[in-house]
Order: sequence, then structure tokens, then C-alpha cells
Amino acid sequence: MRRLPVILCVLGAAAVADARVRWQTPGGYRLRATGLTATSLDETGAESGQRWQAAHRLRIRPSIEIDDVDIGLEVDVLTGQIAGDPNPVGADFAERRQGDPEDPERGWTTVEPRQAWVRWTGERGAVAFGQMGADWGIGLLDADGQDRDPGPWVERFGDRWYGDLVDRLLLQGRPFWPLTTGPLATLTFTLGGDHVWQDERASFLEGDTAWRAFGAVEWFGEGVRLGLMGMHRWQTDVDLAEASLTYLDGYGEWTVPLYMFGADLKLSGEAVLTFGESARRATVSSPGGVERLALGWLGRVDLAWRCPRVALALETGYASGDADPADEADRDFSFDPDHRVGFVLFPDVLRLLTARAADRMADVDRVGRAPPGLEDLPTDGAVRNALYLFPGVSWRPGPWRLTLAGVVAWAAVPWLDPYGTFQAGGVARNAFGSPSARFYGAELAVAASREWRLHGVGSLSVGAQAGGFLAGAALAGAMADDTVGKGMLRVDLRW
Repeated sequence: MRRLPVILCVLGAAAVADARVRWQTPGGYRLRATGLTATSLDETGAESGQRWQAAHRLRIRPSIEIDDVDIGLEVDVLTGQIAGDPNPVGADFAERRQGDPEDPERGWTTVEPRQAWVRWTGERGAVAFGQMGADWGIGLLDADGQDRDPGPWVERFGDRWYGDLVDRLLLQGRPFWPLTTGPLATLTFTLGGDHVWQDERASFLEGDTAWRAFGAVEWFGEGVRLGLMGMHRWQTDVDLAEASLTYLDGYGEWTVPLYMFGADLKLSGEAVLTFGESARRATVSSPGGVERLALGWLGRVDLAWRCPRVALALETGYASGDADPADEADRDFSFDPDHRVGFVLFPDVLRLLTARAADRMADVDRVGRAPPGLEDLPTDGAVRNALYLFPGVSWRPGPWRLTLAGVVAWAAVPWLDPYGTFQAGGVARNAFGSPSARFYGAELAVAASREWRLHGVGSLSVGAQAGGFLAGAALAGAMADDTVGKGMLRVDLRW
């Protein structure tokens, strides 16, 4: 019922008569079967218990174009796990959009309306309102969860699954368009306001309330995109903890054709600075809240040859970490979880370790009193407190795509486990009782897939991904004894 006003606005806009109308119903079905080797998560040898799982998603995105007005909907008809083992680790901190981690068949009955929006686009600007995905730049801060065709570039591993959803009013204008046909004609200014429906920091369905106001300027040239955004966020959690944060986010992307080499070069990057105050986390030195000051950035170089169809990529990124969790400052920066880096370390190893840490810190029999802010302790697969190198290569012989990639990662500040440190009387320790260190380790991953074009329907892609991770000094202990292995079978039907 809370989405009824948005849906009524959408249906009202559709009542325009005597207009050019175009209707399309794109969608897709994905099926994933994933296996992970037994992985110790602390000094006791505790494991996640989830050896394998199968999950699927059936998403439809009907839309109508009425002259300059676009009206869109998005519905996940089925989504979530349909077979395999439950995952009780961090279950108390899982967001509603992730379903119940202890129900291995929750994906058979899910129907989730996700978006309903209207957008008018003219030569001088645009106006949009409704519930929609939030996406900006490369996706370091906001990512809408939509699948992107890798095109000629190196494909990424894993999936964009959830996405950030907001109830948004957006105004865009190109003030120089009527005055010039030069470079300034594409300079675009944006003002907007959001009510956050769900993202990695808040869930309206769970009782959190978050509002955002933002302004941005972007410039679009031939093969070039540049943007700078300022955003302020006010949030009140269901437990009444508040946060007031400001974000400065700049990105750039430049694609250059190298005609003499039969190739294309793409340079891209994004940087985010966040600062403000948050009572969502409290420390011994500052029980009323902490000051936030955190930085994240990434840079990427892609080179793709047209013949042979080979692509190379090198990405490096940084997310600041908090060297002293007991002081009055919070320096941790987290990428949006839908910006995937690698296949094993960030999506699984650190996700499970931080979820296990939250479970242990929430156990009053262990710590006496659970500290506030534990819901932000699990990374949910995002890059946090890290400096990484992420090279990759892809080859596309005919309908096949073959990819090899690796990740080498260090902690921005020595990685520590809050419960392990608590057990050691405040001396920094990892989850296995070893001294904190910076080198996370290295992983190698491979992927192979084949695509079939289905006449009159769309496309079908079937493939597999596999990878292994070797732990470094930051994870020294039980995990360092064996390679952490992961495999995934993938089926994608798009229309």
C-alpha cells in the first residue's frame, strides 16, 4: 500500500491520448548454483555450514514510451534461494531484501514490485519521479543492480543482484544548449531528493528512515563522461540511532579508438569522500556517536582489440579503514556491494568473517553488552578497508567468452576482528587470534560461457566460474592452512 501513490501517478501519466506509443517488456531469468569449500571463520574452527546453494531471479521490466515520456515498472516475480544449505552466519543482520538466510527455499514464493517511475526528457533537460534505482558514475557509492553487457571489455565475476532503490524527484537541465552547439551544450545540471527504500545502509521495510538531497554537474563529450555530485543524507534507524553524512563523488570515463592497432582504450575512475556524524556506531571513547571521515577510490584501464577479440584490464582501488575502533572517529569506507571485485575474497571470505564477528559481538554471554552499530559490521561482500590490484583478460572466440582474472589485496590499515581483539584485552587480533596484519592474500579465477541467439525470443547463456583464494598474514590462522575454493554454474535467459 505504501507504493500506491507512485503506481497511481504512473498509471495517470499513461492516460495521455493521441500520442506516439511504444511498448516493450524486456526481462530475464537467471539461475545460479554456487559451491564453497569448508572455511574456518574463527579460532574455534566454526564454519558457515553452507556448502552449496542454488538461487534464481525472474525479473520483468515493462515500459511505455509516449512521445517524450517514459513510464517504467520493474518486478521480481521470483527471487532468492531455491535449494541447498541454509546460511545461519550473520542471519540476525541480514536485510529484508536478502530474504531469510536460514530458509533454503525462500525463492519459490517471492513477488517483489521494485520500481515504478515516470520520466520526461526534452532537449533542454528532464524531469523524473517515482521509485527507481539509484545509480551514479561507476557505482562506487550508488548502484542500481541492473545487469550490464560487458561488450568487448573484460567481464566481471559474480552478479549484481539487489541494487539501491529510492523514491526520487529529479530535475535536470542543460542551460547552455540553446546558446551554443559547442562543448558546453551537453553540460547538465541535476537537482534531486530521495527517500531511501532500500540500500546497504537502510531499509524502509525494516523501519529505517533515510532522506537524501543532492546536486550534480555532468559533461558528455565524444567518448567522454565526467561528473561531480554532492549529496547529504539524514538517517534515523529503527532503534532511533541517527546519522548526518555528506558525500562528494566525482567520476570520469574516456574511451579512445586506437585505429592503427584495431583496438579501443578506456580509462575510468571514481572517488568518494564522506564526512559527518553518526550515532549508529558508538565506541568506548565516544558512547554518543562518532565522527565519520572516509575515502574510497578506484581507477581502471581497459584495452580491447577488435581482431582477435581479446581484452585486457587492470583495476586498482582503495577503501579506507579504521585503525582504532575504540576512538571517536570512524574511517571505514565501503564500496557499494554491487561493484564486484574478484570472486572469492571480498564476496565470500571477508563477508563471512565479518558476519561471524557480528554474531559473536552480539552475544551478551560473550561480551556482556552488545555495542551499537553491529548491523554495519558485516561487509555484505563489499570492498572495505582494502587496497587491491585486479587484472584480467578475456577472449571471445565466436559465441564463447573465456576469462582469467586475479586479485591481490592488502588492508588499508591492519585488519582486526572486533571479537578477537576484545578477547585479547584490546590488543589488535584477527579472527583466529593472530596479530593483525595487512596482506589479505591473493586469488585466481577463471570463467567460460557460451551464448546462443534465440530467434524471436532473445538470448541464452550458459557458463561456469571457478576460483581459489590463498590467505595472507592478515588472515593467518586456520584459514591459511587450505585454499578457499569456489565454483558457480550460471544460466541466463534474456528477452
